[in-house]
Amino acid sequence: MVPTSVHRYLKLPQYVEETTFGTTPNSAAFIDMSVINSLRTTYANATEMYRKLGRRTMFKYLKMGTDLTFTISYSPVDTSLIRYGTENGNATGTAVGTIDKSLTIANSRYQNTWGANGPLVETFFLRKGCKCDSITVTTTSRGMVVVEMDMIASTIVQSQSANGGLTTPVWVSAPTTATPWSNLAGGCGNKLTIGGVSYPFKSASFTVNNSIDSVDVDGCDFVAWLEPTTKEVTFTAEILAQKDNAIETAMDAGAGLPASLVLNATGPKTATFTNLFINNKTEDDDSSETAVKTYTISGNADDVTVTA
Repeated sequence: MVPTSVHRYLKLPQYVEETTFGTTPNSAAFIDMSVINSLRTTYANATEMYRKLGRRTMFKYLKMGTDLTFTISYSPVDTSLIRYGTENGNATGTAVGTIDKSLTIANSRYQNTWGANGPLVETFFLRKGCKCDSITVTTTSRGMVVVEMDMIASTIVQSQSANGGLTTPVWVSAPTTATPWSNLAGGCGNKLTIGGVSYPFKSASFTVNNSIDSVDVDGCDFVAWLEPTTKEVTFTAEILAQKDNAIETAMDAGAGLPASLVLNATGPKTATFTNLFINNKTEDDDSSETAVKTYTISGNADDVTVTA
């Protein structure tokens, strides 16, 4: 047997926006999923462990449904995938490139059968009806810009049929060779702005929690819909101390401040926050300290949007 590994991928992770939830479009033109460096998928059954009066051992294990989640981590080369986790939809649920739209996410790899010498067979993994439950974007000095997206899928199909059983898909023929963003991509000096003041920082991170409701319907094994509910935006940063005290003033007043974080100076590609309420500021002083003075802030924003 020739075992498989991630180095036997044929088609790297790629996605297409769905018109109908959970259905991959015919002749789907797939888009490269940036530079994915990890993908973890969890298949879980909701079960009932049923006991029968008079028996000490279990009577039956009953499957009640399926929960399918996965997490992707990557350093981006653009913001197209990020925006499926950060951008609001509209009242009709039709705004493209936003939380309104579900995705089909596909990849394939060579796999073999135990005891066989071959041939290796291309096996497709089609995650359908995918939406972003939570996304975290982090940038740190001397580090990469890192995006982590927690996704929920309606179904995951594993297939060895040609093209995974899809109708005339157009696969990514030339995966990106673009350089993933590092901390240097955002430029030096004005990356983080809060209340009109630029703050030098060691690290900054924001999270959008879309509070996806996985709508399960009586009689259905799979998730019938994924509906975003409340949106929560959190922010944290470790900032170098300077003479400006606008953050403290805003905290004293219980006021929100406009804020922005540049992810890439080309464009630029920026996360823009509406009414960032900083509700916590922590700073430590120690006689044995060997690093420059910093303090950590954290808070919540009314909303955030990322440049397309």
